[in-house]
Amino acid sequence: MEIGIWGDSITYGQCDLAGLGWVGRLRVSLLESNIRIYNFGVCGDTTNELLKRFSVEADSIGPDIILFAIGINDSKFSRGETESKVPLKVFKENIGELLDLAKEYTTKIYIISATKTDDAFARSSGTRFLNETIEIYNTSLREIAVIHNIPFIDVFNLLNPETDLVDGLHPNAQGYEKMFNTITTIVTLS
Repeated sequence: MEIGIWGDSITYGQCDLAGLGWVGRLRVSLLESNIRIYNFGVCGDTTNELLKRFSVEADSIGPDIILFAIGINDSKFSRGETESKVPLKVFKENIGELLDLAKEYTTKIYIISATKTDDAFARSSGTRFLNETIEIYNTSLREIAVIHNIPFIDVFNLLNPETDLVDGLHPNAQGYEKMFNTITTIVTLS
């Protein structure tokens, strides 16, 4: 069985000193099985970039299960800008298109929400990730999942920004462990 997981730096496992992230923990937990995990998390990716690469990567593995964990970079904006990197309308269209493409490979598709950030970090950095904006994008993900009858895994309130984030954005090993435990209780691997 092939599982493809597409997303951004949090899918990739950025800032996890154990080098695993939640996807790596999933891979390690399945070492004794016939299940192969492919991590297609790319740091900084939005749904725009993911649309450009998804079909080529999916063709390479023929996934039986697909997980999408993307959206936080779509919601960000630079200081002085009033619109997110990927406007909400475009984000919704992109997610719809990704789901249509994914359905060409499998019916076992999951959507994972974006995580909460540390608002203090978000407001002080040049690129801003604001929880209120992330929540709007997550709400759209949830609505799209309902329309497509796809499981939605909400991890927005799972992490404590004070104890589970390394840099105000990316989880530490403890945060990734929490994500792994939550995601694997919902994803059916059969």
